[in-house]
Amino acid sequence: MSIPIITFDGPSGSGKGTIAIMLAKKLNYLYLDSGALYRSVALKIYNEYGDVENKGLDYEKIIESMNIEFRYDSKNDIKIFIDKKECTKQIRDENIASLASKIAKIIRVRESIEKFQKNYVNPPGLVADGRDLGSIVFKNAQIKFFLTASIEKRAERRLKQLKDSGISANLPDLKNKLLERDEMDMNRSISPLVKPTDAIEIDTTKLNIIEVFEKVSMEVNNKLNK
Repeated sequence: MSIPIITFDGPSGSGKGTIAIMLAKKLNYLYLDSGALYRSVALKIYNEYGDVENKGLDYEKIIESMNIEFRYDSKNDIKIFIDKKECTKQIRDENIASLASKIAKIIRVRESIEKFQKNYVNPPGLVADGRDLGSIVFKNAQIKFFLTASIEKRAERRLKQLKDSGISANLPDLKNKLLERDEMDMNRSISPLVKPTDAIEIDTTKLNIIEVFEKVSMEVNNKLNK
């Protein structure tokens, strides 16, 4: 029997990460944050080499040598560790997020991270969120979701997330950066952000976390219990 995989795709601030973590906890599945993988790689390259788009870099070797872990803390929040060092706050920085979008256009980077993602699948199952999981990485996932929201609502959520992490930011700047990232993600030639044809779409603009989670849980229960 194949290992169940549930994917959440969508733009930044749509709520996919929060809902994916909640679902992974409920099902006791492994959790994978694709965006955190790209930001982790961007952070490591930036810290060690400065230029993330240097054609001379051996991206495959850098990524293969990295140890990236997703751990629950005492509050059941996800913490990101790179080579045994916690880097949760650092990878949430907007500059690192922008660098991550840049390296996401490099095919060697995408191939290496896709390999990491596929190797991450283990029993009892996987809940993964990102921008190309249902459309590219896990095309055969049993359940796929595509979450969206207005740019205003997404910027508000991002601002709250950063402030909760102790990172200063302002709403107009965040909105512009989200729009820039959307442009890069949707128009890149490799694995652009698209809604998978068989995904369940949920607009979260006017919904709170509990309402979105109830919708998602209902769909998952229907499909897993068939």
